[in-house]
Amino acid sequence: MPSPVSSAPYLSHGRRLADVLAALQVLGSYTFSSCKQSTWAEKLGMPLSAEAWAVVFEEHPEFFRVNGEWVTLRWRHGYDRIFAHEHRRELSSDEISVLTEEQRANLTRRSLTSEEIGVLMKTAIELHTREIAHSQERRWLTPLLFALLGTIVGVVLQAALK
Repeated sequence: MPSPVSSAPYLSHGRRLADVLAALQVLGSYTFSSCKQSTWAEKLGMPLSAEAWAVVFEEHPEFFRVNGEWVTLRWRHGYDRIFAHEHRRELSSDEISVLTEEQRANLTRRSLTSEEIGVLMKTAIELHTREIAHSQERRWLTPLLFALLGTIVGVVLQAALK
């Protein structure tokens, strides 16, 4: 079972960004718009930042849509199923209207262009950078909170001893 979503998934492991970038490239350019989670180890090898790809996909819903065993990129999921992979192109409404039910069932969503994949990869890098900056912003707060807590405990103890 996938782990619960981390509040800072890009910082959960030092290699998480590498896994997200690899998955974006493969899912963005894969012939079919979705793939079973169980086949990802075959396509990409084991992830570097988690015990299974399911963990990576679940912790990054900003990119990946998980529907049971199936995973797709959210961006690709937004496209209509009008792409015929055997023809390597999108079909027109007229072309789709003459297809059999079986042929229609084989239609998929188009792959992303290299520019679109680049946009997703840049977004992942920016999100990673923001999480690092946010964690560094919080670092100064910890000593301040401990000092404040120590002062409060000291005042309470002094009042209790009097």
